[in-house]
Amino acid sequence: MPESPTAPATPSGNDLARSYNEVAYTSFADSVRHPERLATIGTLLGMEAAPLATCRVLEFACGDGLNLVPIAATLPDATFVGFDLAARPLATARRMARELGLRNVQLLELDLRDLPADLGTFDYIISHGLYSWVPADVRAHVLPLIARHLAPQGVAFVSYNTLPGCHMRRVVWDMLKYHTRNIDNMPAKVVSARALLELVGSPVASETAAQQALRAEVRDAGGGPDSALAHDDMGEPNDPVYFHEFMADATRSGLAFLAEARMSTMMGGGLAPEVRQALGPLDRLTREQYLDFVHFRRYRESLLCHSGALSRFVVQPPRAQGMHVTPSLSLRQEAENAGSDSEPDVGVAALKQLLLARWPRSVPVAELAVWREQVQPSTPGPRRPIESLLVEMFVAGIVDLRTAPVSVAAAASERPIAFAPARWMLRESEYATSVYHDSYRLGADDRRLVALLDGRHSRADIFAALGGLVAGPLGGNRLEAALNALARLALLVR
Repeated sequence: MPESPTAPATPSGNDLARSYNEVAYTSFADSVRHPERLATIGTLLGMEAAPLATCRVLEFACGDGLNLVPIAATLPDATFVGFDLAARPLATARRMARELGLRNVQLLELDLRDLPADLGTFDYIISHGLYSWVPADVRAHVLPLIARHLAPQGVAFVSYNTLPGCHMRRVVWDMLKYHTRNIDNMPAKVVSARALLELVGSPVASETAAQQALRAEVRDAGGGPDSALAHDDMGEPNDPVYFHEFMADATRSGLAFLAEARMSTMMGGGLAPEVRQALGPLDRLTREQYLDFVHFRRYRESLLCHSGALSRFVVQPPRAQGMHVTPSLSLRQEAENAGSDSEPDVGVAALKQLLLARWPRSVPVAELAVWREQVQPSTPGPRRPIESLLVEMFVAGIVDLRTAPVSVAAAASERPIAFAPARWMLRESEYATSVYHDSYRLGADDRRLVALLDGRHSRADIFAALGGLVAGPLGGNRLEAALNALARLALLVR
């Protein structure tokens, strides 16, 4: 007789810590997890968001610190606290903060259930990659702890896997877990999993549409880094939830849904008219759940606030008047790839070109209002205020609005300085975080150049040190072009 199936044992805190110590989770900076994004959206919706310069930030499961520490480097008068269960990545975070000379970061090794009650309140709380990836008894503490430590007008970021989209990916998860079920060592599991993905990823003749979709999931998993394979695809536990389940948990904790960190995902772009009509009468939370159904959504980055923080959740364009604007990463990438803008609205096209020309520096909204009056004289009929146009572009992901500017160099000085966290990161890996908290992968030559950009080396020193790497085929100097490229990535501060 076959053996009766038994439920898999729930991983303990030690099991989770061991998996992250064996295969470090490779984290990448993302501007949507920056307190700036939380402050901007909170402000636009009517909250009195704390000024970034002196804010308090708490990060759950901060890992190797590659999210928290670069932010702390740009806000020396703000306070940052991060904690994690795994010692190995936390040691990297501590080393990074120490070697950068940061005194505004506190990094704690502990289970979130042991988070000190007297830690205080925080204006911004970040919980990325935690909620779906911990045992149920641990997950039960996440949102209540956020509620306990979130300031009255604070904003929290929580990412999590969602259904129904993850049902599709779960097919891959189940195959990998079965295939590696007898392997205890996580690095060895990853090697074995990649072998299976390569095998199953090969197409077969006369595939159905369903088989093609599932095989695409297999190839997507195989294309990710080892850390994603270990902790996302083979992570135990990994329990996606429906949005309405997440919100039930949030409501019990005294928290309310503010918005998605990427507000464009809330707009229902690309939906058929009849779908828009059907979703239109729904309340905002029910509409979000049905949008997940329509898009088969698998991942969310939700912003939460205290239940009583706002009486209504409506974007208020006039609140953008004191903000600053930059072209979004997607707009910059489109401009580089396409070369020309197909924007049918001449005024919007001109605005995009202005922002791209001023990048990497931001432009005050007030300055854009004056600019528009100068370059676009009044035309017959009403015209939307510049704030309304910019908020619309922000929600669509075309521009980024910011509550405060950052210190960034549009061109390199005689003794250039690269963003200190970026210099540190490029000693450890191929990836660097920009001043705007975007992540870039740099080649070996660029990494050697960035290592010299500490303010102690003149252009002549740098050229001499790099030799042929910055010398053109006819003896010309390519150093200026290389420095300009780094400036365009917002990696220079002088």
